[in-house]
Amino acid sequence: MCQLYEILVTIRNHNLVLDGEFTHTLHPKVLYELGKISPEDQIKFQERYLKKKRSLKLAFICLLFFPCTHYGFLGKWQWQLLFWVTLGGGLVWWIVDFFRLKKLVKSQNNIFQFQILRDLHAVNVFKSFKNNPKVKPSRVSVKIA
Repeated sequence: MCQLYEILVTIRNHNLVLDGEFTHTLHPKVLYELGKISPEDQIKFQERYLKKKRSLKLAFICLLFFPCTHYGFLGKWQWQLLFWVTLGGGLVWWIVDFFRLKKLVKSQNNIFQFQILRDLHAVNVFKSFKNNPKVKPSRVSVKIA
């Protein structure tokens, strides 16, 4: 399934105005959807993502030097509280997280990518209603999957 998205992304890449180094870090589904939107919105996506994305280096610093605040850094405060209450699972959880941290950061960054893209799509839908006087936004229901 992922290979299919990579093929579709290659077909859609001609519409991308973003830097190749930046797009290399994005999820294939996000790349495919970015190829569908306007260049202005692609730049908005990049700006918002660069503000929200989490750095692996900072996550390791949080894990090692600050009292194990890496889950809080990733925005998962429930897990952070549980981590503190169990003292990192008797340090076993802390050691396991040391090896899982790259995957945790990538997963959180993927979540940010999909959230930003969803927000941009919602804005684009309402812009199209505003530009078309025949459509009344109060009577239109928009379902975002």
